[in-house]
Amino acid sequence: MKHELLKNVKYKDALRVKQGDMVDMVLNTAKAVCNCQDRAASFGRPPILHKNEENTLKKIELITNDELEARFRECLEQHRMPDYFLYLGKAGVKNWLKLNNSHGFLISTRLKDLLIQSIPFLIDYFPRDLSLVSIGVGRGDKEKILLEAQLQRGLSRYYAVDISSQMIDEALKAVDNLKVDKTGLVAFLEDLPLMRQYWTPPALLCLLGNTFCNFDPDFILAIISGQIESDDLLLLDCHLFPEQEEMEGSGQEQVERVYRSEPDMRFSIDPLVQRGFDTDNCVFHLELRQIETDMGTVYRANKQLQVLKNTAISCKGDRIKLNSGDIIQLGFTYKYTRPQVEGYLQRNGFEVLRQFQSSTGENLLLLLRKRPDEEQVFREGIQSSAGGL
Repeated sequence: MKHELLKNVKYKDALRVKQGDMVDMVLNTAKAVCNCQDRAASFGRPPILHKNEENTLKKIELITNDELEARFRECLEQHRMPDYFLYLGKAGVKNWLKLNNSHGFLISTRLKDLLIQSIPFLIDYFPRDLSLVSIGVGRGDKEKILLEAQLQRGLSRYYAVDISSQMIDEALKAVDNLKVDKTGLVAFLEDLPLMRQYWTPPALLCLLGNTFCNFDPDFILAIISGQIESDDLLLLDCHLFPEQEEMEGSGQEQVERVYRSEPDMRFSIDPLVQRGFDTDNCVFHLELRQIETDMGTVYRANKQLQVLKNTAISCKGDRIKLNSGDIIQLGFTYKYTRPQVEGYLQRNGFEVLRQFQSSTGENLLLLLRKRPDEEQVFREGIQSSAGGL
């Protein structure tokens, strides 16, 4: 597999998204939120329930492996392969764990370190009886840290949400020795309105492991804001981009170091390799795009795969043709500064209760709640005044 960082993409003359594209992004976000509500209201079949040996609920599948494979085919025919396909199946879990433990991929490790350092200052904000809901749970190592701390002061219920059923198995296995009710939810983020019925408030929603940066910010925050209650909390982390004055050089090096490494490139195309794709038949491109938004300049690392020779991919017994010169759009990651993250959160109705930043300035952890509306503030003021009489 050949690889190439597009050298013509620099910070001063980076590819810019046109203003019309930015408008389309906002409109698509609004449409996507409406589609989420429609999806929850008209789900085509009842969820599939899996129980453990004690006959207690263990895992709920809102989408099956067959449905995911059908979606993979649909995306590949459109020359797209979103990141969530990377984590599916036993191979996806194995590849992720291997990448996550590699020396060149330290984002997850450093975010975990920041969480460990912050736990003593976070725990008093948590209700003594809560539902911990982790969206994009991965292997669940950060969630285990939270649950262990919470169990020292109260009860907890654990809901591990991921599109990968096998990844959920890993996350539940990680807390097997903890005395908490554990349930896995196999679903997309867009299914959050449907998932809301399964947990009991108050909830601590967790968006950890830099998951926030893998979605359009207004899209993901609008979905969460629509389902979070006044007593719920949101715990969010992200890997930051250097501030403007530090950006030249260091930001480029950061992107290259993380996403241009051999382990990350192989991880990024493995679903194709599993289906018969030859790694010598492609060039891996890493492109850094500069997007002008109302929050200032945001950077997005795009990954692409260029096919060198005509080939075909096996998918559920069918063959999907790929032609020489085809470009397959892989995943992307947004890169924000801290003020930009705070701006998106504020715009979507969140307020910060506590915030922590690593000594290097690269990693951020935020504890948030939904900002009370004016009517709620008025009611709380009345109650407070009555309590003082």
